[in-house]
Amino acid sequence: MEQNLLTVLLLTAIFIFVVAIIEGVYLAWVESRFREKRTVRKRLLYISAGGKHGEEKLERYRKAILNDVGAFERFVFSLPRLSNLDGLLLKSQLPINVTLFIVISIALSAIGFLVSYRFMPHQITAAIFAALVCLILPYLFLKLIERKYYRDFSDQLPEALDLLARAMRTGHSLTAGMEMIGTELSDPISSEFAATVDEVNLGLTLKEALDNLCARVPLTDLRFFAIAILVQRETGGNIAEILDNISKLIRDRIKFQRHVKALTAEGRYSAGVLIALPILMFIYIYFTNYDYLSLLWLEEMGRYMMFTAIVLQIIGTYAIKRIVTIEI
Repeated sequence: MEQNLLTVLLLTAIFIFVVAIIEGVYLAWVESRFREKRTVRKRLLYISAGGKHGEEKLERYRKAILNDVGAFERFVFSLPRLSNLDGLLLKSQLPINVTLFIVISIALSAIGFLVSYRFMPHQITAAIFAALVCLILPYLFLKLIERKYYRDFSDQLPEALDLLARAMRTGHSLTAGMEMIGTELSDPISSEFAATVDEVNLGLTLKEALDNLCARVPLTDLRFFAIAILVQRETGGNIAEILDNISKLIRDRIKFQRHVKALTAEGRYSAGVLIALPILMFIYIYFTNYDYLSLLWLEEMGRYMMFTAIVLQIIGTYAIKRIVTIEI
């Protein structure tokens, strides 16, 4: 009876997971066929991920544009949303919303729990651990994409500032120059600056739009750019020259960061091996010799040893990270 129930629950979880994946594929197919629909959806997502400034104006625009799209889009964007997850999904460019992402994560967690409970030794503990791992894996995947997103944005920023400086020298306004960045350059920087221009056109002040941009992309170099623009508007000065100086500073910082990364590569890889080795050995022995390893939590001395090992692992990880990380 128990095995039949586990089988039914597992098949149900797999069915929900597969349906969610198919929906994501369908949304991707729809966007690939209709450019206008993709543009509308991206603007809605930027508003949904949003910022903390000008929320009332953005909400009015959101309601207005939802009146012009289909019933399916209105339903999708009426579902509960979390701004942080929205931002991560926007950066990943996955054709799914927060609700669908949460459904996928929960279904994957349920699959991990049921499979572990059925096949792994020490069923409950292993199943709970597997469920937690499967639950956070999609989120960790998004965080990895976010890191790459920020890295690509930082690499593109000097080129964008050079383009903006040239536009200012030829007589274009700041907003027109930022719009050129949105049309001439590639993602991710084009989408971010295009969203900033959209917000200005919707009635947000330049300060509010730049604050939202810095909230979406919390990079120090971008904050330098925003502060320089706002100070120049208050005090005056040659904005093109300021942008050139910021661009040169950012390029020098990126060059230095890459040099440091090359010098510390051996230490970082060694740190990764030292941190991962105990964890991988624990997992390997768990599957190959469970009775031997189970003494760590069945015996009192084993529990003390395991607790001490975990504490020392955390301390070692922190120490190694401090050694190989150089603040710039």
